[in-house]
Amino acid sequence: MSIRHSSSADVARLIAELTGGDALRREMALARLAVIGSRATTPLLAVASDGAQADHSRVAAFEALEAIGDTRILTTALAAIIGPSDDVAVAAIGALGPIARGDDARATKAFDRLASLATAADAPTGRRLAALAALEGQPETLLRPLYEALAKDPASKVVARVTRRQAGAVEPLETLVDRELPLDPGVVAAVARDDGERAPLATLKRAIEAVRGREANADDPAARAHWSVVRGVLHQHLAARNSRLALYDLRETLEGATGPLPVGFISATAVVGDVTCLPALARAWAESASDDRWWRDHVAEAFRAIVTREHLTRRHPALKRILERWPTAGVLVAMAKK
Repeated sequence: MSIRHSSSADVARLIAELTGGDALRREMALARLAVIGSRATTPLLAVASDGAQADHSRVAAFEALEAIGDTRILTTALAAIIGPSDDVAVAAIGALGPIARGDDARATKAFDRLASLATAADAPTGRRLAALAALEGQPETLLRPLYEALAKDPASKVVARVTRRQAGAVEPLETLVDRELPLDPGVVAAVARDDGERAPLATLKRAIEAVRGREANADDPAARAHWSVVRGVLHQHLAARNSRLALYDLRETLEGATGPLPVGFISATAVVGDVTCLPALARAWAESASDDRWWRDHVAEAFRAIVTREHLTRRHPALKRILERWPTAGVLVAMAKK
């Protein structure tokens, strides 16, 4: 009896720490509750299902329940995945994964709900990606039709996740760069879109250099163009994090361009480009066909973004040189303040 009382007291104390404000204590409590196992399921379910609890407490409860793998959480998890909190929903989706790998009626229900969520085009992308992750480890015969259905999904991140899973490129971008990038540019693009938001900045820079090498060595113009798109995607991820780590590559690409570039390059230039990028943008605009509105408009917007961010006036030496060399680019220079 004393041992059982002690265990109950331990669980109660750990639940209190799980729902407290100390993040370190919460993580330690989560780990300990996962070790205690099914004896902690009922109080964890009480936290996970309580909408009055802070999201971080409910997330921690679902993470502990996922580690425990108790199928009693099914109803609570199914309710949470359609709740208002994305963080809680994603944690609940993860908790459904172990249940879906079982062989009973609850496993079938969990699998069907995860598959339905993964293919729901109107569901939040983060929840759909979490559902795909929770389904990993299922038999190939079950996943193949799901992946095939998602291969042309309108959500690019969902397509990226499916593409890399189908290709077996499941390692993170950092590992693939260290080892060797896949030979298929489509697969590398999928990995970049999937991992780019969280990959280390130095990894993105190294990936850009590796892709640039693949691009330069490609004999087929179509393959070269595909690698160029991948490099543009990587630049977008660096720019989204306000990093100029590979600005030199952006500038050199703009300077060497003989026609429109993939949108990733021009989008990244608009975000992190500096004064040194302006001559290349002016040349691209001045030398492009007047009826190529898409390219000229994007170039002009990037030019405007830089002169605005850098607080340039029309008297700036760089803008004066641009007018001297490309007089028709006066419309771009006019975007700067007088």
